Amino acid sequence: TYPDVTLTDKVAPVIANVNSTDPTNCGVFDGTITITASGPGALQYSIDGGSTWQASDNFTGLQAGTYQIRVRNIDGTCIVSEADEILNAPQLPVINSVASTDPTNCGVNDGIITVTATGTNLEYSIDGGTNYQSSNSFTGLAPGTYNIFVRNADGTCVVQSIDNPIVLTAPNAPSITNVAF
Repeated sequence: TYPDVTLTDKVAPVIANVNSTDPTNCGVFDGTITITASGPGALQYSIDGGSTWQASDNFTGLQAGTYQIRVRNIDGTCIVSEADEILNAPQLPVINSVASTDPTNCGVNDGIITVTATGTNLEYSIDGGTNYQSSNSFTGLAPGTYNIFVRNADGTCVVQSIDNPIVLTAPNAPSITNVAF
């Protein structure tokens, strides 16, 4: 008689949770994904569908995109999947045009700058991004130099106009060239 042989099947890991944070600003790679999983021993984690693996369950420095979550046993067996995790970046505003109207007379502050931009919930600045307002129209402006910036209302994704600087000019004051008696 031969001794009994017991074969034990591998135990698959279990993914309990996937947490993520989106990138905080346009062009910034600071998103994160953390995978909480348990298994019979050490595990490996992947966010690219299993192309690459790491021992840590925490992924940092991520850009916006879709990440394919996988976990496996340390020996490479029993790969389990979770739903794809999508990181979203703030939307970059686009300045379509800047229209300006010079003051109508000397000493009159009635110049206008109107900014047309594409995006959602935007803020506008004419002082180089120091102060912002929700309206895209600036009225009561004196002659001078203005630098146009637009950003998302949450302060992300600041863009400046390619037309900067915008110069408002008052009409020339008349000059007396000769007085005859």
